[in-house]
Amino acid sequence: MIPIRNRKKTLQVTVEEMRNFAFAYVEKYAPSKQQLKTYLLKKYMKLSSSDVRKKDVNKLIDIVLSDLEKTKFINDQFYSESKAKSMIQRGSSINKIRNYLIGKGIHDEFIKDTVNKIKEDNSDQDFFSAIKICKKKKNRAG
Repeated sequence: MIPIRNRKKTLQVTVEEMRNFAFAYVEKYAPSKQQLKTYLLKKYMKLSSSDVRKKDVNKLIDIVLSDLEKTKFINDQFYSESKAKSMIQRGSSINKIRNYLIGKGIHDEFIKDTVNKIKEDNSDQDFFSAIKICKKKKNRAG
């Protein structure tokens, strides 16, 4: 059996490693919290030896994610709004935006806020989306 102080040191190193992986991923992709959690879980399960339990890894990941949220490195509300804006510009419907955000693991509360903002700012988003689709089909046919 491993002495406790060695185990604690390993735990600390693990949190530090995980933070570094998280920072690198956030810098490159600006993910949602759920995307980052999935990435870290996959990455860490590949790296770690079999003596580390999945439950412990999840705890570590939650600690790292919590720290990143506190320091505003990840922010699902911002993620939700920025993705929605870019999807609006591409002519996506409100349903498509909502489903995309659900698929990325965004909390229901943030999705509702984002959808309400879209409806306030662009009351006819679904109509504009339909027109854009029609134009695309017309151009393909023509």
